[in-house]
Amino acid sequence: MLRELPDLREDAAGLASALARERYRRAAGLPAQETLRDILRAHNLAVSAEGLAQAREALGNAEGEDSRRAGRIARLASLRDFLARARALELEPGAAQELFEFDRRPLVKPPGDAGLHGAVPAVTVERELPILRSREKRGEMEEALATAVRAADGLRSAMWDAARAAQAEAGLRAPEGVAQWPEEILDGTEEIFDDLGAWLLERHTGVKAGAAARHDVLHLLQAPRSASAFPAGEMQRTVRRWAEMLRLDLSEVKVDDEDRPLKRPGARAEPVDPPWEVALTFLPAEGPRALGALLGAIGTALLRLGPPPDAPPEDLWLGDPAVRHACWEVLEGLVRDREWLRRCAKTELSRDDERAIAIAAVIDCRVAAARTLASLQARESGLGSRAAAAHRDLYARATGAELPAGLALRDLDPWFGPLAQLQGRALAARIREFLRDRHDEDWWRNPRSTTSLQALWGRGGRPTCAELWTELGGEPAVNPLLFELSQACG
Repeated sequence: MLRELPDLREDAAGLASALARERYRRAAGLPAQETLRDILRAHNLAVSAEGLAQAREALGNAEGEDSRRAGRIARLASLRDFLARARALELEPGAAQELFEFDRRPLVKPPGDAGLHGAVPAVTVERELPILRSREKRGEMEEALATAVRAADGLRSAMWDAARAAQAEAGLRAPEGVAQWPEEILDGTEEIFDDLGAWLLERHTGVKAGAAARHDVLHLLQAPRSASAFPAGEMQRTVRRWAEMLRLDLSEVKVDDEDRPLKRPGARAEPVDPPWEVALTFLPAEGPRALGALLGAIGTALLRLGPPPDAPPEDLWLGDPAVRHACWEVLEGLVRDREWLRRCAKTELSRDDERAIAIAAVIDCRVAAARTLASLQARESGLGSRAAAAHRDLYARATGAELPAGLALRDLDPWFGPLAQLQGRALAARIREFLRDRHDEDWWRNPRSTTSLQALWGRGGRPTCAELWTELGGEPAVNPLLFELSQACG
């Protein structure tokens, strides 16, 4: 248990709480309660250079001890990483606020009579574009979105520079495996995508890989032929049916499924009062992707509900982002389980429809790999034309589709979130392998598997990704993920 830096850790927990609340409200399409400036001003220790320096020094001391304590090191590392992100916000609060609100503002000018339609928020376009049947209309909407998004590249550049400055203050280097992991993903899934992915993309959109656009890929992912087998109104009933089989208590997960004009697609869970309450916002939509998002967000919520009430604040609010992604992916992957779909979603799909759901996971991994490598390029050259060109080339390699120039910088991340997503997916594949070995193929309906899952959720942000791999037997590796994807697509 950490006993040092009590004031700093308390202020960091308060900052994490305030930011989580505003992230939830943005995802739910609700008006903000506080501006980022007000939040940062209320937690001036957590966003200060002095606070970050204290955390860095404490971590260095912990790592230099003869008897290294893994728990202390992990908590101090997650504290330092969080304070570095907070420091970046403090360095550019204006740009951070503008980007936080960007997709809610009516800045996208759709095709047609501007006087009739007017400008719409980017979040509205992101909700509607993937499900449009007309390829021409999707292309026009995507072009309008790219034009609007590109106008904020200056803000993104400012935030990128602030992040790099904060990382320098924190002594943060590029993550281990930042180039190796994405290359292994791209190489390991290339044959599957070139064969099955290209065929499914052409079957679904009528366009061959290499001539496709980003919106064609989104249409395949979010509006597959099997979408009608997953009615929007049945999602929560499907989840309750499964939870009853597993005897899993979801009563503390508060699901907001009300539709609002500015509500983001998919699902997101944020800690409101961990470990007592987590708020989950979900936009019901037809198709397996929405169901997978709901399951994934429940996995994230259970991570925040798992620790004991007296757990350190780092266990409640912070932690290794790869573990958070793993908690999402463990449950999201149920949509690729044929028997789970039959018993819980009450649907039986053709093998080609099952493969279409599986190829979506392959594409997600390949896109995350492309973003990781492009972010590494931006780390070396800055967030500019070279990084944009690299991302467009990598996106084409990953998907066989063209990424609009106006969207090339939007998803690059100085904190390498896409790498954490890949590492979380690989850990989730290893966890599912463990659950199958211990509780059989239908582990998802065996109440005994809940005990194994609680070992993941019950410690919150305390364990690192590497520690969980050790507990499962092995080193972090991409192989379990590649094997699982090949089986699902075979």
